[in-house]
Amino acid sequence: MRLKLLEYSEHLGEPDEWTVEGLTLGNVNLLVGKNASGKSRILNIIHNSARGIAAGRPFANGHFSLVFDDNGKESRFELEIRDSRIEHERFKVDDEVLLDRGTGGVGTIFAVKEDKHIEFQTPENQPAVMTRRDRIQHPFFEPLHQWAGSLYYYAFGTSLGKDSFAVFIEGGFDVDAKNPSQVVAIFHKGQKDFGDRFVNAVCEDFRAVGYSIDEVGLSQPRNLRLQRPVPGELAGIYVKEVDLPGRTDQSSMSQGMFRALSIIVQVNYSVLSDSPSCILIDDIGEGLDYDRSCNLIDVLMKKAEDTSIQLIMATNDRFVMNRVPLEAWSVVDRQGSRVKIRNYANSKEIFDDFKFTGLNNFDFLAFDYLHAGSANE
Repeated sequence: MRLKLLEYSEHLGEPDEWTVEGLTLGNVNLLVGKNASGKSRILNIIHNSARGIAAGRPFANGHFSLVFDDNGKESRFELEIRDSRIEHERFKVDDEVLLDRGTGGVGTIFAVKEDKHIEFQTPENQPAVMTRRDRIQHPFFEPLHQWAGSLYYYAFGTSLGKDSFAVFIEGGFDVDAKNPSQVVAIFHKGQKDFGDRFVNAVCEDFRAVGYSIDEVGLSQPRNLRLQRPVPGELAGIYVKEVDLPGRTDQSSMSQGMFRALSIIVQVNYSVLSDSPSCILIDDIGEGLDYDRSCNLIDVLMKKAEDTSIQLIMATNDRFVMNRVPLEAWSVVDRQGSRVKIRNYANSKEIFDDFKFTGLNNFDFLAFDYLHAGSANE
């Protein structure tokens, strides 16, 4: 199941009103725009929606509309929340409304075994797609939960676990594969579950980014001094670079180098473990030089092409913009409190016209070509 449309609004009619109008999405997507245009906020809306559906995390006040392509069928999930209470919730497949509830948690839901809509009441602060999840009576919710449960979010501009290590104890421990700070533990689990297949994939992708290595693994950090003993084996990630005699511990790696390695480790684990539905990456390319930024984009886009992953990235990096085809762009254009999305689907003529200029993709945004093109229409 793939997210193909997002619409969102909050605090309508109030001073802090904010809306996103019609973000259409394909398999590979790049959100671009000026600072404070809303790129990161859009990714957070998608991420928080998935967490709310999958784990019952509280939704923020606002109106959500998520439209999915489910193997040719269109699924639409709508949710309106005010004062932390759900005012309206609807789920439909194609033209059939399967769930419809209003204030007070009262509504109707289609029951497969009875082949009819039945009345129900659920807590006002919880979505019915979660509280009424039932594979026998309401199996139509399952694709939505699978999408939400297999969505991953990475903020590339953060440390992505560079300052975090792992202590391995007898009997093992729980690993949260969706927590980027646990990259060491995620690597260990990938190595344990998938062996050389996982390690070789990490090495191959990291070399493709531009880091010449012949080994990657876990070891006791040599430059780390502990003030007191730990109840197990302390480990961090290292790589063996071809032109260096010794290993490079994660604490010795540059921030950009480790970010690239961390993303590659975690994406490869997610691909091998549960085939992620969607990967969100904010500030992609931050801290990388031109060649490695471009190469990382190539690696990630190939992952999306070779699997069923939907890739949604956001950036201000001109290298990334120049590497990703304009057809995958969504220009986030904020005018006051309203965010409009202009992309190849709704502004094809402007995008096509720009290609004849011979300019780099970045110039499309730098010269504000979208508004210039609109003014000339």
